[in-house]
Amino acid sequence: MIKTILGVSAFILVFNSQTSLADDHLFTGGMDPAAPFNVQVNVCSLNEGKSLAQYNRMNEKYFAWAKANGVETTFVRHTPLFSHANSNNPLGFDFLDLLGSDYETSGKAWDLWLGSSEGQKLNSEWQEIGSCNVKMATVAMQWGDVNALNEDDDRIVTWNWCTRKDGVSTEQVMAKHQAIAKEYSDGIGNIGWFTFVPLIGGANSSGDFAHIVVYPDAQGLMQHQKWYSEGGWKMRQDYYTYVDCNGDSAMTETVMHRPGD
Repeated sequence: MIKTILGVSAFILVFNSQTSLADDHLFTGGMDPAAPFNVQVNVCSLNEGKSLAQYNRMNEKYFAWAKANGVETTFVRHTPLFSHANSNNPLGFDFLDLLGSDYETSGKAWDLWLGSSEGQKLNSEWQEIGSCNVKMATVAMQWGDVNALNEDDDRIVTWNWCTRKDGVSTEQVMAKHQAIAKEYSDGIGNIGWFTFVPLIGGANSSGDFAHIVVYPDAQGLMQHQKWYSEGGWKMRQDYYTYVDCNGDSAMTETVMHRPGD
């Protein structure tokens, strides 16, 4: 337990490193791409007899509530595409909903959600339709094309959970991330690269942190796979001398709502 806590705390320092950006624009909603931000992760399965259409209609009510109360978030859904699951290792959820915002907005939203009649009414409807485990994480962009991320609503993301090797310092990992972002400053088929650190409710996570890489489409993902097969694997193997990782899984990503929509 102590090792896990220290590992998570140490990787927060990664977010204070210089982020490599394709431009200096803000994310939708006014968030600074160079600063860490909060992500609430809802790990969800539909209840028996309930449909995704019902769940989405409930979300539309949530978006209207959030807008009326000044607590809008960037809300994206990850649906498994190429996962690590098999018959002996079921995935255990239907989809992930990720709500990105600054920390103040998340705190205000939860106070209103828990403390208002409208929030509790929506919460009851939510629990009738789906079963979700809620987690909180800190996320930072290591590299990204902010314009593309703001404009593209349907894309593919890969997740790769990693844990720092014994004897490797946080500073070494920070420096390695910076070097990779600098060397591949135009991306390799992707439009973004984020590091994700679970902070609340993440005791059973698959590692200390995860890399989330965003691609505009399957062609971008395959462009990256081609690069990997033609020699990019050498960079990956070098990185794996610093950390132990589970390997990529892929999900479709749909932007369901942006602040101001």
